[in-house]
Amino acid sequence: MKKGFSILLFFMGLGLMPAQNINDYKYVIVPDTYEFSKEEDQYQLNSLTQFLFEKYGFEAYMKSEEKPQDLQDDICKGLKANVIEDSGLFVTKLRVQLEDCRGNMVFESDEGRSREKDYKKAYHEALRDAFKTVAALDYNYTPAEVAAAAPQANNPKPSSVEEAEVSSSVPEEEPGEEDKNATPAEVVVQNPTNSKEFREKQRGNNEAVLADIIMLKKDNQEFTLKKNSNGYALFQKNGTEPIAVLVSSSDKNSFIYKSLTRQGVARFNSAGNLIVEYLNNETNKPVSITYKLLNK
Repeated sequence: MKKGFSILLFFMGLGLMPAQNINDYKYVIVPDTYEFSKEEDQYQLNSLTQFLFEKYGFEAYMKSEEKPQDLQDDICKGLKANVIEDSGLFVTKLRVQLEDCRGNMVFESDEGRSREKDYKKAYHEALRDAFKTVAALDYNYTPAEVAAAAPQANNPKPSSVEEAEVSSSVPEEEPGEEDKNATPAEVVVQNPTNSKEFREKQRGNNEAVLADIIMLKKDNQEFTLKKNSNGYALFQKNGTEPIAVLVSSSDKNSFIYKSLTRQGVARFNSAGNLIVEYLNNETNKPVSITYKLLNK
């Protein structure tokens, strides 16, 4: 009887343990290959998974990529992503899952569907459909904090305290028609984006620039850079889907630039222009693209 009572108390104790919130996790790790795939990053589905997680505010890494030091020290800071296929004869069906470091399911998306006949288009459409559930999470990483004991009347109330170089591997500038043969490459670039000189220049050009929205121009096309919790998202004018994301890097100055088929480094120069640099896989030479700041 005592043994049974002890077991009951144990499971009751488990029930009282605080549940992990999706916002408690800092990273998402995406596998290089899914179980239903025949080759690594087939149809660029794994790259698209990483891209979409970053679009919705997550800091995502491919399993083969070098991880940040804090994730190397504590793998439980990250969630393992997976995509499950349950397709029928005429419908491609995909679900997105996230597991913690102990293998517990933390999240599973609704089923994404596509009736496209082309495999690549079908997988991409179904995955984007499944990610609507991820978007609805409204993810915003919030480090877990230990609650402090309430101060007693005789004790003084504690005062609150508020508190480069980037190396990365290659997905594209415009994820409309992806380069299927793109392979990861390493790009190393440095330079700041938040310098006093730059902020003053921006303020002089446009009072609202760099706050939330930056208007840019390249090759007679206009682009919009919109700020988010993870950095920025780059849109073509009037576009609803970002063509690339700029993820804040560890030095707080440069950004990791990622699109569906290209990856490099981005920074702002003193004139407020956005400079994107990456390695051309065919020529093995660095490429630099400039998005000029629009004065309005």
